[in-house]
Amino acid sequence: MSNSTLYSFGKLPTLSTIYWTADKLKQSWKWRDRSMEQVMQRFIDLNKKNLDYLGITAIIENSEGKPALKLTTSKYIGAIPIISPMNGKAVGDLVVAGRFGENVGELLTLLDSAIKPDYSDHFKLVLDTQMTPPIFIECCKYIDLYIEADRFKWRKFTNEVKEQHQPAGSTLWGDYALRIARNPLEFNNYKNKCNTLTLDHDEWNQLNYVLTLAIAELESVQVPIKTRSVYASRISQLKMKLRGNRCEETKEVRPKMSDPHIIKQLKYIANIILNNKTNEKLAWRMDYAEFFERYVQFLFDTVAKKKGARSINNPHYVIRMPNKPLWTLSYLEPDLILQKANEQYVIDAKYKSHVFNWNDESNELKDTFRHDFHQVLAYCSLNNSETKNAMLIYPYTDFFSKKMTVISPVTHSEVSVHIVGIPLDKNKIDNITNEISNLTTI
Repeated sequence: MSNSTLYSFGKLPTLSTIYWTADKLKQSWKWRDRSMEQVMQRFIDLNKKNLDYLGITAIIENSEGKPALKLTTSKYIGAIPIISPMNGKAVGDLVVAGRFGENVGELLTLLDSAIKPDYSDHFKLVLDTQMTPPIFIECCKYIDLYIEADRFKWRKFTNEVKEQHQPAGSTLWGDYALRIARNPLEFNNYKNKCNTLTLDHDEWNQLNYVLTLAIAELESVQVPIKTRSVYASRISQLKMKLRGNRCEETKEVRPKMSDPHIIKQLKYIANIILNNKTNEKLAWRMDYAEFFERYVQFLFDTVAKKKGARSINNPHYVIRMPNKPLWTLSYLEPDLILQKANEQYVIDAKYKSHVFNWNDESNELKDTFRHDFHQVLAYCSLNNSETKNAMLIYPYTDFFSKKMTVISPVTHSEVSVHIVGIPLDKNKIDNITNEISNLTTI
């Protein structure tokens, strides 16, 4: 099966169900005289771990009297390799993307370190991907391999000039003659070139230098806390070891045919780190609901700067209760609060299709919106401002806004809730932030 054939399946959208029909699969996998159900089941068995990584469930169902492969995607976007049921080899990649055709890679550059994809070195992609793994992954591999190579005790001969009391085949006779002419008493001192087998040689010292770069990268705030904690003890031990070793700065570590295999591997990763660019094509995933939340927070941070307001991301409203049961909540957490002086907006981001289905009256939309709506009203109840404002942010092709007003028949207090649709488009950022600014009275 060719890569182009694989891509005929297209990108699967998140939180959706897709059917791959038997006829389509039969043409793609090019099988003959085999049971369609057996091939589909083998596909599921071979790709189970890969599919699980993206939270994709795969089952066989009947569609119009024929078996079909039913794939249900989850909250994750990402890419995994696909294994052919015909030869058991990875022959292409399966991509899960946003439901509305947005360019995730482009938007991620805006969010900086607010959210990063999760990469897995258990699955290697077949095709090139825009989502290049961060260099700290290579640094992790370098440190693990360095520790192993250090146990190998890689010695090399170095040529040193030593003063000795006996001449040798490598004696520097010209130097000897000059010294004797100046001071005949030095007749018994010979400077000989000696080959010494040592651990302290230039190539290992260059690898020590790359180790310092790897350690510095893994200790940076850009690296996930979990990774930093896993490597903390190893880094501490290596720092102690480096105190007694020399480091030789270099722009390239040159591999040699005579190098032991483990040293060749170490040099290969060292050059990747020195160039700060990895060629790895690792499977990756990202929680798309969290990505949308971070994107909305980025937009409101921009609005807050324009208006001299404060944007507070994910504040915790602590819930106190004596003898609290295990099933209760510890805190409430809106996605963000926009505040200036005594005026406040509660904002919650929902990666759902409500604005796309504005005129739909399905029970599913009603139930999910009721939950979203009650949630922001609960957050507003903790706001001591006279005017209570909230926004529910959903994805949409263009900027969209409708205002709802909730009036209490008892206290006659009001809560204004804006239902806002925003495009996930880098080119429309300025327009979105201007429109949001115009919505607020801050």
